[in-house]
Amino acid sequence: MQHEIKRITRIVDDTLTLFMVNDAEEIDLKIKKDKTKTTITFTYNNCNLSDAYIEKLEKNLNIQRQHEVEEYCWKLTGENETNEDLFLVGAMIDQAYVTKKNGNLYIEVVRNYE
Repeated sequence: MQHEIKRITRIVDDTLTLFMVNDAEEIDLKIKKDKTKTTITFTYNNCNLSDAYIEKLEKNLNIQRQHEVEEYCWKLTGENETNEDLFLVGAMIDQAYVTKKNGNLYIEVVRNYE
């Protein structure tokens, strides 16, 4: 369980770093754990990211979860100063939902337990 907690915090760290590097002034975060999964919801209020950039994020977050990459590379997350594409986060999650509405960006990521 210790490794699972560290992976969740890495997902949170990388996503928040991305927002902060892009001058986010207000971010809301919610983490919900149950018996089968962890769901993390980010709200980037007054998002200044372009629609094209958001589409790139959504694409990279929705790559298929890659257990082999996750097992060996999850500690590498956070090493890239800009964390532009969140590719390693995408390799560590099962689903991502990305929506921009009324100027706010909503990202919900789901990580199922093995």
